[in-house]
Amino acid sequence: MKPTSAETLPCAVFGHNYVRSKTNIDHTIEMTCSHCDTVVVTDRHGNFENHTVPNSQITDTLQELYRLTRRIPKTKVAI
Repeated sequence: MKPTSAETLPCAVFGHNYVRSKTNIDHTIEMTCSHCDTVVVTDRHGNFENHTVPNSQITDTLQELYRLTRRIPKTKVAI
């Protein structure tokens, strides 16, 4: 059995206490455990996925790239 710290002990015994932290544009919900700060994302069918990006710098860069692509209008070229 793996040793658990004092802050994750309630999660090991009783399960996680998830609180909705963010709702994404693609209708997925990001939930965070109030005890151990585990982040889980629900998909469109309500299933839990634990596949979040661990590096926040990558997430920030992707968000900035998305904002830049939305800000710059695409030019139409007549042929």
